[in-house]
Formats: sequence, C-alpha cells, structure tokens
Amino acid sequence: MNSEKKYFLIGLVAGIFLSAVFLYYFAPRYETVKSGETILKQDTWTGRSWRFVDNEWKSISGVNRDWDSIDRALLSALRIPFAEVNTDLALKQLQEKHPVLKDLPNDELIERIKLVYSRQVLVNMYLDSFVKMEQQGK
Repeated sequence: MNSEKKYFLIGLVAGIFLSAVFLYYFAPRYETVKSGETILKQDTWTGRSWRFVDNEWKSISGVNRDWDSIDRALLSALRIPFAEVNTDLALKQLQEKHPVLKDLPNDELIERIKLVYSRQVLVNMYLDSFVKMEQQGK
C-alpha cells in the first residue's frame, strides 16, 4: 500500500473518531427532561418527542395549531376578565416587594405564577363544589 493510501486511511479513521467524539459530547441526540412526575425525551436532531408511560416510551404527536385563536375563543367562552397590565412593570414591583423573586428571570417567574395560580384556582373550585355538594346532601 503506498503512503498516500495510508495517510488517507489514517485521516478517514481520525475524522470519524473526532466526529463521533464531537457528536457524543457537544451535540447529543436525545435530551431527557423530568417535569414533575412526567419524563420526556426529545430527539434534538429531528424534534420528535416521547413520554415515558407504563414503563415504555410513547410518541408525542406534534400538531401545529393556531393557539392564539384557540386561546381567544377560550377566554371569550370562559368569560375570564382580562386587564391591560404592563407586565414588565408589574413583575418589577412584585420582585421589589418579595426579594426572594429577584433572582428569577421574568419568563421563569411568569411560568411559576401560572402554575401556582392555576393550581390554587382549581383547588378552590373543587373545594367549593365539594362543600356545596355536602351541604345539599344534609
């Protein structure tokens, strides 16, 4: 085998090895996230996602929908009062009043507010319904 073929073969093997190392450490294919009790796995190359349910990965089908129009219809149907609020100013005031919130970025704080508020609203609605049913049963 002449020297050009040897160098080509060595370069090819080194290139494959370096590519594999790069892809393994710097561009992993799958990202696994635990959100509450749910475990999600996403293929970062294709965007496909799976949820771990009943000891197996079940595919999550991606559906492109016009969520803005759906949200507007739900707001109208649920008759939720909507106030015009300067979000940045309100978050700043909230963070000044409660120093523990200062370390959170605005996006994370908004997500946390949604989670805590919706959980409390749902609990209150359930308990109110439960109390009414108990009173009617007496």
